[in-house]
Amino acid sequence: MAEAIVSAVFERLTSISLQVAENGVRLVVGVNEEVKKIGTTLCTIRAVLADAEKRQVKEQAVKFWLDRLQNVAYDIEDLLDEWSTTVIRSKIEESQSSFRLSSLQPFANSIPRLVGRRGIATKIKELSESLQVIAKEKDDFAFIVNLSRNDDIEPERPKTTYFVDASEIRGRDQDKNTIISMLLSENGQERGIPIISILGMGGIGKTTLAQIVYNDREVNAYFQKKLWVCVSDPFDEMRIAKAILEALTGIPSGLGELNTVLVKIHESIEGKKFLLVLDDVWTEDERKWQSLKCCLKSGASPGSKILVTTRKENVATVMGCTRLFHLGKLSEEECWSLFSQVAFSGWNHGARQILADIGKKIADKCNGLPLAEKTLGGLLRLKKSREQWQRILDSNMWELDEAETGLFSPLLLSYYDLPAPLRQYFSYCAIFPKGCKIEKDLLIRLWMAQGFLGDGNGMEIVGEEYFDNLAMRSFFQEFETDENDDGIIRCKMHDIVHDFAQLLRKRECYVVASNGIEEQRAEWYHESARHLRVILDNEQAVIPSLLYNAKKLRSLLVDSCPSNSSTLNVSLPRLFDELTCLRMLDLSNKFRRQTSITELPCQIGKLIHLRYLSLEGNKGLKQLPTTLSDLCNLQTLNIRLCSSIQGFKVPINLRHLQNAETYGCTSMTFGLKRSTLLQTLEEFVVGNLFGGDLRKIFIGREVGRSNLGYLGNFAHLRGNLKIIGLGDVSRRSEAEEAGLWKKTGLRNLTLSFNFKYKGNRVLEGAYAHESSVLEALQPPPYLESLNINRMNGPTAFPSWMVSLTMLKRVRLWACFNWKTLPPMWKLPVLEHLEIWEMKNVKEVGQEFMGAEAEKGQASSSSSSSSSVNNNIAFPCLKTS
Repeated sequence: MAEAIVSAVFERLTSISLQVAENGVRLVVGVNEEVKKIGTTLCTIRAVLADAEKRQVKEQAVKFWLDRLQNVAYDIEDLLDEWSTTVIRSKIEESQSSFRLSSLQPFANSIPRLVGRRGIATKIKELSESLQVIAKEKDDFAFIVNLSRNDDIEPERPKTTYFVDASEIRGRDQDKNTIISMLLSENGQERGIPIISILGMGGIGKTTLAQIVYNDREVNAYFQKKLWVCVSDPFDEMRIAKAILEALTGIPSGLGELNTVLVKIHESIEGKKFLLVLDDVWTEDERKWQSLKCCLKSGASPGSKILVTTRKENVATVMGCTRLFHLGKLSEEECWSLFSQVAFSGWNHGARQILADIGKKIADKCNGLPLAEKTLGGLLRLKKSREQWQRILDSNMWELDEAETGLFSPLLLSYYDLPAPLRQYFSYCAIFPKGCKIEKDLLIRLWMAQGFLGDGNGMEIVGEEYFDNLAMRSFFQEFETDENDDGIIRCKMHDIVHDFAQLLRKRECYVVASNGIEEQRAEWYHESARHLRVILDNEQAVIPSLLYNAKKLRSLLVDSCPSNSSTLNVSLPRLFDELTCLRMLDLSNKFRRQTSITELPCQIGKLIHLRYLSLEGNKGLKQLPTTLSDLCNLQTLNIRLCSSIQGFKVPINLRHLQNAETYGCTSMTFGLKRSTLLQTLEEFVVGNLFGGDLRKIFIGREVGRSNLGYLGNFAHLRGNLKIIGLGDVSRRSEAEEAGLWKKTGLRNLTLSFNFKYKGNRVLEGAYAHESSVLEALQPPPYLESLNINRMNGPTAFPSWMVSLTMLKRVRLWACFNWKTLPPMWKLPVLEHLEIWEMKNVKEVGQEFMGAEAEKGQASSSSSSSSSVNNNIAFPCLKTS
């Protein structure tokens, strides 16, 4: 992981140097030389990191050297971030210079800037010296320079054969029958050789399943030739071709040309129905497989099959697999059967009974992974005391030496197969609690907060690609998709995979619980601690005192009990004073109750590195401090369900504002207009800051009012958008300025007008412009969900509605003066339709349902029949 961090720092160093040159921000004399020296040193160190990563597994001194390097790299990255922030703030001050009130102010502001830059320069020199020491120490290890192959730093890959003891296999009967059914099926419509893939994470039992299928009696009778090749990595075409030829002929091949070997394979399989198992395939390079595939395809008889096992869905795709079989976990009963078979081998019945209760709990820890059951079962087979078994039960899996060498070895293969940057993306997932559902968008935003995705405009798109990469390599499971089933929204990590991530981050990522009764043990604290979750168990619990000393923390998540808000409120000012390196801060109220943070202290302005801030569910929070807008690096602000917040100034570089159900926030004037990078804006409130209709007081002026036209600034909006208070918009031009039709990334849109009652009577003229406003709010063509509600305008549907051919969900409610409904039958992919409280719609006719036939046509005529088929109403509708 040090390789990824050092590379990221090197790239950031180049980027900040360019940024400084472009903006004319200078530090004290001599600093440029130090910056160049750091760059040169990092470049030298990078050349040996591949060898160092390999050797750290067995050499503690190398591991210690890498830890020190990693810590210095983190410090350099923080310093570069501080420098970059200085540049950004200078640009902001320049853009605001025209608003300064006096000529003395620029001089007054320049003093702290100069002091700040001198401090940065001093730190650069200190870190440069530390890095030089580490660079000199690398020579003591005689590292190999310029290792370029990933497999050079991987653990040894075990070779597999088709031999297996079927009596030791548990819980794969149904999976076996499914694969055998695929192998024995004959589908004349399939072209070429059907290729079947068994897909799953390391240790799930893919090879074992292939082995028991390979040795099945029916399979033996069906195929004339069976071939087993352990492919592994790298994908050596010549070796694999020779292995196939030797399996066919029974004679070792001495041929030296690939083409000659392929000709011999073709001759040997011609006219024969064969089964070829390619076990443990990793390559995603289609070219390496093409020659062999063509050879097999041209010589195969009907009924021949190829069975592939792999951890990577991309492999199955490039190999042209026609069927994918995702191998799942064992059930609890199957786990216990396998575990007890291994753990109690040779034990008498009485000894088994004594430890059976603990054994079942240990088996449950393995969460259906056969390799884990066998590893822990083998570990416990020689341990006969209850205390020894209890220790294993109470330990984290990643703390066991036996697990690190046995259980995690297959996962290390998947880990080292990842590109270096992706390794830290995966290992960062250790910050989530075991077994929790991980939201994809949240994970990507946390990667952004840690700087993994760089600083470009396309960070979110790159993050999605990396997430998909990890998902296709079986690092995630139990995927949940959105309402349209066309995108993953959340997933889980297998418990063992999570333990593996914790192993990789064991000196960085910690969890500490506080109960307020006794002083917590300090074993969680380490000077390299970077990510911490604090659990306040009860109302007496307080922030552990050692936390204030963890000044290098980059991620802090606080889980407090419902009645613990008072101690947390008191602790926040000091936390913000001390933990100034934080990039991610989660203070959300998981219990969604009123007892929560009531005040966010102004010291939050000191967290200049902060990129992600979550205050979700803190219903007692009424104000956000003005210093929040000073956080020019803040990318994500989550204030969902903070129902008492009334208004705030949005930081200039904010990209994601998660503000659903912030009912008290009646206006969003402050700072929103300048936040042009926004991609997520869950709710936009059109209205004034102080309630009432200020337009009656300030004729022609929009004092303290959120203008709908502000939305025109946000060209990058995507996902969900809800606009509230459209009844306050009096001008069509304001709606046109919003430019919704240009925001092609929007998928779900809610247009909410508002009632204007005086007593029990709707105010006269209160909705005169609603129809033209709605018409001007034409959504983008790729919209998938539309909700229009609380409209009083005396009109029916907008003309653009039937042009939204991608709409899958429509909800219309409380549009009191609509007299007709849109011709919904014209929406070709509409799946869900809701219509509520449309009080003036007296009848629903052909304009809504679609005309089955033209008047005057005989129902028995062929043309009528054709008309009916071409005008089927709601062909995709599922619920209404």
